[in-house]
Amino acid sequence: MGIASFVVGITCLVLSPFLSVLLILPSILGLILGIVDTVIKSKKKQPKGLSIAGIVLSTIALVICILIVVAAVTIYTNASETILSNTSSTLEDLLPLNQTRNVGESATLDDIKVTLVSVDTDFEDYYSYAFVDEACNILQANFEFENVGDYSEYVSYSNFKCFADKFSCDSFYSVEGSYFYETIEEGKKARGTVYFEIPKDADSIEIEYDGNSYDDSKITFIVEDNK
Repeated sequence: MGIASFVVGITCLVLSPFLSVLLILPSILGLILGIVDTVIKSKKKQPKGLSIAGIVLSTIALVICILIVVAAVTIYTNASETILSNTSSTLEDLLPLNQTRNVGESATLDDIKVTLVSVDTDFEDYYSYAFVDEACNILQANFEFENVGDYSEYVSYSNFKCFADKFSCDSFYSVEGSYFYETIEEGKKARGTVYFEIPKDADSIEIEYDGNSYDDSKITFIVEDNK
């Protein structure tokens, strides 16, 4: 057993940097063989050199194997947490950004700070020849835009949608200034007004600004919510 312990110990020690996981049990086996052989030879008062050498070599090999396994697990755990954190951040960047504001409040999307300055839900100063359904009113919404980015940005009436009780409302163009297009240089501001035909009995009215993103990011301005 002493020879076996010595052979197992030296083999495990040599191969421990390469097969650490696989050599933990063989190292323990070599250690046990060495201890048993040492006890037996002590009783018989026989030389215990190989047994002690086997114990020492097996112990060293076992310690190396355990340290390598612990280090590998630690590195793997840290790497997994880093990858997960980066993936979560990437997913957050890719997910649509949906913001909700009220009249008089601001939100920023695509480096454009958008403010719903004022709203008139019964606007009447439109062209006399315009047809408006008698069950509807014309909504006028006045916006202010500020470019807070480093490059020029573009905004227009086409960035807006209106919903009454979650149903889409038609845009209204029979009024001066209903079509607006603005290229805003960095640090500059602009104004724009949009018009929609809304039902008179609507309980909730929302105006959405979807910016110039290719995703579903948007700002929702709550005009009325009487539910």
